[in-house]
Amino acid sequence: MGVQDALAAMLVCEAESALLREDPVRLQRRYELSDAELAMLSGAALDGYRVTYTGVLGKLRSAVAACLPDTVAELLGGHRALWEEFARGVVRRPQPAARPFGMWESERLTAWLATQETPRLTAYARYELARATLVHDRDAALAARDAATVAGSGDRPAGALRLSAAARVETYTHDVTAGPPIGELPAVRTRVLLQRGWRAPVVRAYRISDGTAMLLARCDGTRDAAQVVAEVGGDHARAAETLAKLVLAGLVWPRS
Repeated sequence: MGVQDALAAMLVCEAESALLREDPVRLQRRYELSDAELAMLSGAALDGYRVTYTGVLGKLRSAVAACLPDTVAELLGGHRALWEEFARGVVRRPQPAARPFGMWESERLTAWLATQETPRLTAYARYELARATLVHDRDAALAARDAATVAGSGDRPAGALRLSAAARVETYTHDVTAGPPIGELPAVRTRVLLQRGWRAPVVRAYRISDGTAMLLARCDGTRDAAQVVAEVGGDHARAAETLAKLVLAGLVWPRS
């Protein structure tokens, strides 16, 4: 703890700012401040803290909305107290410049929502975060470019298969593809295949069956198409057809 922690807390929590006026000794003990640090905080004008408080919340909202727009809209529209509770607990520190705007804050909001009784919000935040991660992933962008190039040439990959770096398979407690509105998401376990496109950083989402997910899980770079199909149960002809479609869509590639 220290003056940076105290200042960050005061900028996102009016109660902490009030503590500086009403019980500065308690604030000093809580954040292990020296007398000089406490005096520095006490010397700032109250209006300055309020203006900065509003600015910090606005920047936090903008940062998270850059990655989780629908999640933020739902929080501000119907769960404002929950949003304010999250904001009060976030201690902003300088983040690596290389990180995409809003990613750090969005990861923390998603992790924090997982500790709350908000299953729909949690599922949708995870979904938006997965999409945002694909948009900003350099390997995903390169894989999407390669898939577009091969699709245009008519070539088809052969050999041991692996899931493209431009794709992710995620499992959610709710059907996130049905939202928003987030509050009406069906409570049904849903597997989703996410694919990053090329040129426009658009992520497409597909609901997939457990059988398709099983096929993709076996595309780990150790099996060719025949081996993948042989290891799944059920209708092998149908599995082979599904795998062929995944290859054509650029979702599955030979191991490099």
